[in-house]
Amino acid sequence: MHVRKTLPAILICSALSLLSPAVSVFAAVAGQSSSGSADISASVPDFIILHYYSSLNLNFATPTSEALNEGTSNLDVTWKGESSGSQLATGSLMSANLELDGATKTVTIPSVWAIRGFSKSGTATVTVSVPAEKGVLASSDGTSKIIMSNVRVSNNGNTGSTITAGLNGITRSRATIGNVVMDMNFDQTKKSGLHTGGQYLITATTQ
Repeated sequence: MHVRKTLPAILICSALSLLSPAVSVFAAVAGQSSSGSADISASVPDFIILHYYSSLNLNFATPTSEALNEGTSNLDVTWKGESSGSQLATGSLMSANLELDGATKTVTIPSVWAIRGFSKSGTATVTVSVPAEKGVLASSDGTSKIIMSNVRVSNNGNTGSTITAGLNGITRSRATIGNVVMDMNFDQTKKSGLHTGGQYLITATTQ
């Protein structure tokens, strides 16, 4: 009878010893946690994009043709073909309405350059210049010429050979767009048709 009483006690202790390790491990995993934070910074380089046209063909609109009434002219004609009296001369032609002021015309070429990118100041300088011997547009035979001078860049009312303009980041829709302005002298222009050889150079520099 003594053996029968002690046997169940041994079995119960064995069962508890098998369960206790599993309970202990589960409690240790559920109770641990760790976390950390990271500070982030970014270095943005100077970066600039210049949009420009490599070739421009300026087509001047044809002015309205004019017929100028110079009044009455009395000519004395002889049978020998000689004539005398009032004739058209340089002085009488000065009243013509169609004439350039001093043969020079200021021409604005709109929206021919744009800049975007990054700089320390958020701005860039835009400079325009005319390379040596590139300030003359000439006909194919060289007898008719248009002289370029006083070439400038402009943006939002700011005009000069060098201006400062905002970069506004690299998004295309926010790019800064500008014009080129120049004086064109037609004093040596004798022919219609194509005149070539002129050139300007645009340089954009981060600030």
